[in-house]
Amino acid sequence: MEEEKEKEMESRECACQEEKESRECACQEEKESRECACQEEKGGESSPAGESKEKEEKKGPSLEEQLEEMRGNYLRALAELENYRKRMAREMNDLRETTRHRTISELLGIYDLLQMAVESARNAQDMAALRQGVEMTFGEVKRTLGGLGVETVEAAGQAFDPACHQAVGAEPSEEVPEGVVLRQWKPGFRIGGKLLRPAVVVVSKGGSQPPREEAAQAPEAPGEAEEGK
Repeated sequence: MEEEKEKEMESRECACQEEKESRECACQEEKESRECACQEEKGGESSPAGESKEKEEKKGPSLEEQLEEMRGNYLRALAELENYRKRMAREMNDLRETTRHRTISELLGIYDLLQMAVESARNAQDMAALRQGVEMTFGEVKRTLGGLGVETVEAAGQAFDPACHQAVGAEPSEEVPEGVVLRQWKPGFRIGGKLLRPAVVVVSKGGSQPPREEAAQAPEAPGEAEEGK
């Protein structure tokens, strides 16, 4: 009887052990299935966010960032343009000052010669010496103008050219043909091919024209010639 009871107890213990193990396995499987579901749900939620982030990175800078960059470029270009304008104005002013100083320094020699000529003319007794001084001053003027690149336009004896001559009158002349400069009052000047002042001239009208015959003699008719005979 005791053996049977022991066997019955063992069988009950085995049944309880198997039931416990089966319950533990079911709980473990349910737990694993829940964990997998949670992981899949989390993965599904994070995937769209990652995709949107990648799309934003591919799109590049936003419109506001592009506008800010363009505004910065515009301000830099405006500042560079203003600096360039100021630099060019400064250089042009320096060039004008340099040119003015050079021109005045060239004219100072003429000023000295004219001052000496005026002082000599006050008590001059030798007209030849005075004339020589004036000629020297005039030569210095021509030399100074030549050094500044100024060329003289001489018109006497040349055909009248309205591009560089200014006629103030016309006179008849037997020696000078019509349309040729008879006399020059003031010379013209040009610099670098550009006319500074035209030459002031008098143009020739040419010689006096012979008087024209009022009527030509008509030929005699044949009948009249015979009657005269």
